Amino acid sequence: MPRHRLLALSLLILCAVAAPILAAEPTSRAPILLVAAEDLEDSNFSGTVVLVVFPTGGPPTGVILNKPSELAVKDAFPDDQQLRTHAEKVFFGGPVRLDVLTYLVRNTKSPKEGYKLLDNLYLTQDAGYLDSLLAKRGKVERFFLGTAVWMQEQLDAEIAAHQWFVLPADLDSILNTHPETLWRSLLAKATAVET
Repeated sequence: MPRHRLLALSLLILCAVAAPILAAEPTSRAPILLVAAEDLEDSNFSGTVVLVVFPTGGPPTGVILNKPSELAVKDAFPDDQQLRTHAEKVFFGGPVRLDVLTYLVRNTKSPKEGYKLLDNLYLTQDAGYLDSLLAKRGKVERFFLGTAVWMQEQLDAEIAAHQWFVLPADLDSILNTHPETLWRSLLAKATAVET
């Protein structure tokens, strides 16, 4: 590949990877769960389950559901008045945009920015919506720092190389299964489907 094309491709990937979740963007297909294969060696994704959305016109984007950190929300954002009382653990959402707070919220009123997942569950980075929600003592299901982002071709190649199993996203896995057991539980389900 000529050097100028390689540079242009590298810049395109860098821009896509650095992009935050965009405003109220529709998705091109239903969200999925990526379940890491046992031999996946990437330290960011080994033993993980990733909730992935497919923005129309954007790269697949998601958050890791089963990597809680030791950091509490209030300690991650000590200057934020609304988050000062939140002792919930922040999850490591992925290696991209570690400075941005992403969260899962279940509400009948949608945020202006973010993606609808299932049954009034949204994945968003909408700070104004979060402030309004917390002012009304609303509930956030889970907080994340960082996201996971792929170019579509990259994700397709990783799935074809059996680095990931793909399952449809479901509320029980996203909200109710304990993070410590989520990967093993879904791996067993995915490999049972594969055989």
